[in-house]
Amino acid sequence: MKRKPLNKIKNAQRLNFNPVAKTETQPLKSGKRNADGIIMQIAKAYKDRSRKEIQTWRLALMAIEHIETPRYNRYFDLVDDLRTDGTYKTQSLLRKSATLSVGFQIRNRKTGEINEEASELFQQKWFYKYLGLELEAKIEGTRIIEFLEFNGHNIKLAVIPPRNTVPSQKRIYPDLGKDKGFIQYDDPIHKLWVIELNPDNPLGIINDIIPNLIWKRNVSQSWAEFCEKFGMPMVSATTNNNNSDHIDKVEKQLLSLAEASVGVFPEGTTIKFDEANRTDAYNVYSKFIEQNSNEISGVLVGSNTLGQDAANRSQTEVHEGSLDYKISQADRRDIAFNVNDDLLPMLKNQGYSYISDDDVFEWIESKEEIDLIQYWGIAQGIMQDYEVEQDWISETFNIPIVGKKQQSPTEIVAQFQTAKQIKALLNIANNGTTQKKDNNKPDKPWEKNYNS
Repeated sequence: MKRKPLNKIKNAQRLNFNPVAKTETQPLKSGKRNADGIIMQIAKAYKDRSRKEIQTWRLALMAIEHIETPRYNRYFDLVDDLRTDGTYKTQSLLRKSATLSVGFQIRNRKTGEINEEASELFQQKWFYKYLGLELEAKIEGTRIIEFLEFNGHNIKLAVIPPRNTVPSQKRIYPDLGKDKGFIQYDDPIHKLWVIELNPDNPLGIINDIIPNLIWKRNVSQSWAEFCEKFGMPMVSATTNNNNSDHIDKVEKQLLSLAEASVGVFPEGTTIKFDEANRTDAYNVYSKFIEQNSNEISGVLVGSNTLGQDAANRSQTEVHEGSLDYKISQADRRDIAFNVNDDLLPMLKNQGYSYISDDDVFEWIESKEEIDLIQYWGIAQGIMQDYEVEQDWISETFNIPIVGKKQQSPTEIVAQFQTAKQIKALLNIANNGTTQKKDNNKPDKPWEKNYNS
């Protein structure tokens, strides 16, 4: 391990922050991380909630790319602010649902047997939270997960605020106001407690659509202001009286007219309502917002029709298939890599002895969907020539089969009569036509009727 410069250690101590959080190299007897856990050192700080412009995004990227002191707080504050967009929230949820709606299990790669105990460990609330954070990291950028407790199935974890992280340097700054006090989270002493999610793309795929999110929000705000100003017709009045008191009285009546739609005006006053022409404005604002929504949806789920009322049902089904069988499969593959490479070894080192080196996490991928009626037709064809397990039929078609049906005497007689009919038909088929008795041929072939 590379030795840290002494001056950095001294500066960190002077600032009351250790370069690395102190922790034991072996699992604690209590199963809990000590008081020097990373999450406990994070200081609350102000987040930028001002109006976002493209320049805000550019400055955030410049701060990330700073050679000596890169910082990600501006970027993640921007992401946190933009994630409230309706289209973004809807499509992100669709992607998460498509990815995580598949079962999973822990299987021994050598024996092929399912590790039931380990699989049960993963069927807990903590792991579903972990999976959600995996998808969040892929969409919104690197996430640092700190585990706080390992107590059987009761596993607790927390997310280090992204704004306090610098993924490019593997650092966490508990207090962003103190640049020299940091935690090196990739240090081996954190191996039992800290996992980095999506280290290969620290900015996430949202970085590709941040301009669209900014434009959509700002144009929507401008449209709202336009509607507020010109949504109601403008009311004007003309009068033939130049007296200032008279004019003030007319103005007061106009203001009251806007609220109550009723007014009393002096004689000689003409009231005019001017309707604003909003057709062009509607086309400009609406089309621009629609275009940016489509860009956001396309990046997140590969389509701009999912989650919307699509006129073409077949097109929607194609896009759903693209999400289910392409994007979500890629997400599940990346999650499986992380669980197998990082999470399973951590759990094993934390004392979960029923997890072996040969155990792997895998998704239970659903087979290609076939219409149930078609599937039953296929099954019937197979059962004509082969014996099929009763349990498989019951499970596949969700039919609670308890045993073979007992035939009633009436059904047995009917079946017997049917069998006789079938036998008669088979005889006809074998002989060609029904043989009629030839009177010219005696029962004894040696006897010949010479009188015929």
